Amino acid sequence: MIEFNFTFKGMDSSEAIKNYAEKKFKKFEKYFEGLVNVQVVFKREKFRELVEVIVSGDGENIVAKEETSDIYEAIDLAYETLEKQIKKFKEKRKEFRKGKTVEMVSPELEEAYIIQTVKINPMSTQEALEWFEKNKDNFMLFYNTDYDKVCLIYSEKDKPVIVVPEIS
Repeated sequence: MIEFNFTFKGMDSSEAIKNYAEKKFKKFEKYFEGLVNVQVVFKREKFRELVEVIVSGDGENIVAKEETSDIYEAIDLAYETLEKQIKKFKEKRKEFRKGKTVEMVSPELEEAYIIQTVKINPMSTQEALEWFEKNKDNFMLFYNTDYDKVCLIYSEKDKPVIVVPEIS
């Protein structure tokens, strides 16, 4: 669905101009999903005719401003400018989406790593250090009750290191 808003500045409102612009810009509906809003401002300044068009749809605002001696020519130029911008925008979005789609687990990745589910226990820093020293594991994940976070303990040069994650 497409919705139009027309504004005339420095000139009288004209049904012929509105109809021409509506017919022209209605074609953009095919490029968007859902509601499309087209705001068109017609402006006359001395011997110049200006058209500013803002097409809003799919969370984007695409703008074109054209200035000529004829209002209809300005509408045509704005249409061409917007069409190029919209096609470019849609192509970029399409490429972005293509890049994001991957197979759930490709054979190459499947062999590159192993997913291991680990049960973690809530404990204080001191309890975790004691457990780690007693069991001599390479690392240990635990829910640190002192920090209210999942933490990691590993050994570096025979000394335990506790990693407390912080979101940056």
